[in-house]
Amino acid sequence: MKGIFRNDRIKELVSNRTPIKFLDNAKIVLHIIPEESAKIDKTYNIEIISRSPSRLEPIKALGIESSHTFDGFLTHTQDLSGVARSYVHLYKNGIIEAVEGSILKPIVDRREIPSIEFEKEIIDTFPSYVQVLKTLDVQTPITLFLTLVGVKGYILKLNREILGANPTPIEEDILKLEEIFIDDYDDFIIIPRLLQPWFDEIWQACGLFKSFNYDEEGNWGQGLNMR
Repeated sequence: MKGIFRNDRIKELVSNRTPIKFLDNAKIVLHIIPEESAKIDKTYNIEIISRSPSRLEPIKALGIESSHTFDGFLTHTQDLSGVARSYVHLYKNGIIEAVEGSILKPIVDRREIPSIEFEKEIIDTFPSYVQVLKTLDVQTPITLFLTLVGVKGYILKLNREILGANPTPIEEDILKLEEIFIDDYDDFIIIPRLLQPWFDEIWQACGLFKSFNYDEEGNWGQGLNMR
């Protein structure tokens, strides 16, 4: 069920089928899917979250708007034209879908993944999603998915020159990164280390060995790209 839900939503997001009018460009897509969500008629009291929308923070949030949907509850951040550039959709069955479009928005003809901002925004937002799950009393196990949509030809933008590091353009239009399985909430204690496999995969898709925002001990913010 988990993989089917992810795949179905990715197909829809490729066509920009979103719960709110959204930027029509490359997207960062995060899915957090509890095992319990597969149960028939499984629902949570999401009203607890809707009373305090700031609990459900979009990636790279700058001001939060909120609304109820047929499937659950939605928060979003919009650009100056009124189009959403980042949203989080909390489904009644406990699934969280977070989609961000401004980080990968092309600047003129440059299609780049800003190597530090990309990782930092995901790392910084993740604790709020964990807290939402705990508030709703969602039980583990939980599976995490990260997908990049519309990124063919994108190149990784490094913060500084690293000897031997020459990023190459991404060859795939959709990057479906490996799932991360959470057996217990204690697994979330060190979120940067938990998410490192995703970031390593993205750097590898750009022709590099690993994310150089991490040092050899797996500490984010201490790597060669950060110095």
